[in-house]
Amino acid sequence: MKTIKSRKTTTAIFAVLVLLVSAPSVFAYPPDNAAVLYYKAFMLYEPEHQIDLWDYWKGKIESNEKIEQYLKKNRRVINIVFDATGVDHCDWGLDYSQGTEVLLPPLHKARELFVLLAVDARMQAQRGDYRKALGRCISIYKMARHLNERPILGYLVGAAINAATNRCMTLILSDMPQDIETLTWLRDKLTEFDKRPFSIEPVLRWKREAGIISMSPEKIGNVVRSGLDDGPFKKKILQKILEADEQFFDRNKAYWNKYMDAVQAAFDLPYLGAYSKLKQLDEKPSKEFSKNPDATLAAACSPTWWKIYTLSTRLGSHSNAIKAAIEIYIIKAKTGKLPDALPADLPRDLFSGKDFQYEKTKTGFILRCQGKDLDKDEAYEYEFKTPK
Repeated sequence: MKTIKSRKTTTAIFAVLVLLVSAPSVFAYPPDNAAVLYYKAFMLYEPEHQIDLWDYWKGKIESNEKIEQYLKKNRRVINIVFDATGVDHCDWGLDYSQGTEVLLPPLHKARELFVLLAVDARMQAQRGDYRKALGRCISIYKMARHLNERPILGYLVGAAINAATNRCMTLILSDMPQDIETLTWLRDKLTEFDKRPFSIEPVLRWKREAGIISMSPEKIGNVVRSGLDDGPFKKKILQKILEADEQFFDRNKAYWNKYMDAVQAAFDLPYLGAYSKLKQLDEKPSKEFSKNPDATLAAACSPTWWKIYTLSTRLGSHSNAIKAAIEIYIIKAKTGKLPDALPADLPRDLFSGKDFQYEKTKTGFILRCQGKDLDKDEAYEYEFKTPK
């Protein structure tokens, strides 16, 4: 049964691949659409379930023959992914006319490719080729941006890959000698990403559109049945849909547009204000729909925005800490010692909007957030080491 399912998945991916490459540039390599190469890598990748790959790239275990064979077996896949991350344009061929029911690419495969590249990065670092190891991390960051198209799940998978890559980058920086040329190169590469940041904005724009598309008599029933847990709330929503007329849908679409205006405005606020406002907005449609039928479909379609915002802030703060750490490493490379105080004008802690707190330690330094993650009631700190 698993073999049949696997063949069906491979056939589906191959069909999409053929569709995407059916263009005048079919003989060009690399193609002008990175998704073609990712789909190819998805098909060719051979996962390994008998090795502790996560423990290896996290630095918990050392290299062994099985890990080296795993990388050798998938060297072609690694090269394909690198080629993909070198292409700016990435169109996954999604049918956005389906609204929230759009069929997504196999995002679990992207997670598997992340592990492959992270293991390779760790291996390169252990061999002393830190520039190549950091280049692997840069490629993973690019892959995450390619995943960040419009659907929320694509953003969440990309965010998870970004967060894990931040950890991988920290391990490499903590292990490598402070080389000014490599550190400056890395800083410039990360600065380039600021021109195309990993952002929640495409998700917010698309969620508004997808909601409107799905708020139709033909689609909304399936959306509610597949999106909500069974229970009284779901039954009430479905009952209202069964009794609905055309005006019901028009008024719900108008409510949704106004609601999404408020959500987008909240995302632009500083952390404390955004967190509070989004928690209110998450509850608003569910509280209102029993007395205000116009809020019915928003209650069914709206995700938990404050959790997505918190994830976004958490990721942004960690990324800023790495950028700040690179500047500190550059100072150490130039002067031979860590600075006594944090240099001015470095990227900030997004939870407070203030500079990170800086503390030198026996093994390196710590950058600490001045504001708390209200979801976890925790102020994060990021430890960076300096090799002896």
